[in-house]
Amino acid sequence: MSKSTTTLKQIAETAGVSITTVHRVMNGKEGCGEELRRRIMEIAKQQGYEANYVASSLRKKPVHIALIFPKGDADSHFYVQEILNGYFQEREEIEHYNIIFQEYYYPAYDMGSTAFLNFLNNIYQEKPFHYDGMVIYKEDLGEDRRYTALLNRILGKRIPVIVLEKCASETPYSCLVGPDEALAGKMAAEMMAKMVCQGGNIKVFGQELPFEDRNAAAFSEELKRRRSDLSCEVVALKLNEEQSERIQRELTGKNAFEGIYFTCARHTAAFLRTDLSCRQGIGAVIGSELFEESYQALQTDTLDAVIDKKPFSVGYKALNLLFNNIVKNEKMPVRQSIIPRIIIQSNSYVYYRRRKENYGGSKDFEYTIY
Repeated sequence: MSKSTTTLKQIAETAGVSITTVHRVMNGKEGCGEELRRRIMEIAKQQGYEANYVASSLRKKPVHIALIFPKGDADSHFYVQEILNGYFQEREEIEHYNIIFQEYYYPAYDMGSTAFLNFLNNIYQEKPFHYDGMVIYKEDLGEDRRYTALLNRILGKRIPVIVLEKCASETPYSCLVGPDEALAGKMAAEMMAKMVCQGGNIKVFGQELPFEDRNAAAFSEELKRRRSDLSCEVVALKLNEEQSERIQRELTGKNAFEGIYFTCARHTAAFLRTDLSCRQGIGAVIGSELFEESYQALQTDTLDAVIDKKPFSVGYKALNLLFNNIVKNEKMPVRQSIIPRIIIQSNSYVYYRRRKENYGGSKDFEYTIY
């Protein structure tokens, strides 16, 4: 059926409902069950009406979307840059619509959160308030009341706010998009249990956060369940400390370790910068994320595996969900979990080549500061 001739009446006849019901669904109004709403939206999509609806709704007025994100630094290409690459990929796919994007970048090590909070406050104070949706990323988005107050006020304006990655349970948001950290920890523990032959100590390098590191916690619990002969020691690394030096000190102590696990890309990269002497004698090493350095480490057996939490998918899915909510009136989930994958030497080239071909080298990307 032609996209230009499809009408609400035709959709209603196909769905067996009234035109009023179809109109209510297409405009995101209440009074229609979720199952019926999905069926009507699917029929509209099949008949080509959805594209017309999106185009016509965006002709009426532009949609404004704001992003608050950390500015690039020497370590950004390990993980954070990939989130931004995913966001820009989706932005490229939808920018032909009448959408105005505004990106704000704060210093990567904004330890007092001053710049981040200033951007958040300026957006809230802007008059007239014209934003239709926001995507925000802050690695240590904890229980700070300043976050909570500003986000609650923005949400009070009925503006959807998508928070990326992880945050405290008290942090208000419309949707949280991030990797399934608990599943990542369980996957790593299962691999470790199978790779380590004898009992002993396993060291986990986690993150010091204002809330629980679910990755490290899930790893410890799963390892204990699978291998009672293996003990687990968790070391929480701070965001602003010299992590290579700390890792080297931890690994050159008196205790020997049968295996180590790094829960994030930054710690994995810091380990790869340590002296070769401190890496010897460790049975199994599992890192996080696939980037240039971790890919090379897999080829040389410095790493036995990496748990890739697919940061590109985090950024892409976040903007996709926001666009569909604002423009198509699609309901957002409270939580959108990205399922991690295991990468070992034999399959690393496939994923790494695909990343380079599709998105280029992350190190070559430059932020545009507004």
